[in-house]
Amino acid sequence: MEAIKINNLKKAYAGNTVLDGISTEVAPGQVVGLLGRNGAGKTTMLSILMGLEKPDGGQTLVNGIDPETNPAGLRQKAILVSEECYFYGWMTPTTLAATFAPMYKSWNQERYDTLLKQFKIDASKKIDTFSKGTKRKLQLAFALAAEPEVLLLDEPIGGIDVVAREEILGSLIHSLVERGVTIVVSSHEIRDISGVCDRVLILSNGKFVIDAEKDELLARVRRLRITLENNVEILPTHPSILAAKSYGSELEIIVNNYEQETIDALLANYKVKHTTTEGVSLHELFSAITADED
Repeated sequence: MEAIKINNLKKAYAGNTVLDGISTEVAPGQVVGLLGRNGAGKTTMLSILMGLEKPDGGQTLVNGIDPETNPAGLRQKAILVSEECYFYGWMTPTTLAATFAPMYKSWNQERYDTLLKQFKIDASKKIDTFSKGTKRKLQLAFALAAEPEVLLLDEPIGGIDVVAREEILGSLIHSLVERGVTIVVSSHEIRDISGVCDRVLILSNGKFVIDAEKDELLARVRRLRITLENNVEILPTHPSILAAKSYGSELEIIVNNYEQETIDALLANYKVKHTTTEGVSLHELFSAITADED
């Protein structure tokens, strides 16, 4: 059974389409990087997966549970760490656990205490005295202590210092993967999460423009820098072209599923003087794909 299944999911606000019939499946134990510019619909998608928002169409299942019909059962299996902290400010980390831990059958108090110490969080201080970064670390400590089978992280490293980022994105995520936890990390910090995700979803204009294993994706995508005899008047078009731009007689295209035969066909109508081919990083790929978004 898939850890997450999304089928033809749709959502719009005031006539503005945010999710336009997206579909995907995530296997148990995968770490998925959900990438997209601000407003692309990442938070909306995660909120629907947790049953916090209703879709306009389509269906989602998390560990086989429909968020709309069984939200209570879902919260025993999955947890969303949102970008904003919604814990009561008058509580301390100690009273937070005492109040809400009984809601989780798999709560691990020892793990919670260990994470508070690891993140250097004072369990006796009120939450509203914490910095944004400390609140984020407290959210993570609470979520991990609940020992979910699916963990959804919405911008988990915003406002967190470099050392804590390495802790979260390195040792913590790897330890969760070893226990078979499925993780979806939504972020615009592409360089930070590139090293930990093994699957990439890029959301743009309401669609998944990329849905692939990271290593396979980067192996098949190439950037071509082409020098032509004349200035570029019309950019080439093809389903394999992810992005294209020109500077006078210089043409640059990023191609998915790179094959020399395809490239030869693309450039058949151009007078080519010189061509170089190179790989791209995940950050470069994301920037190229989303460059023309409003």
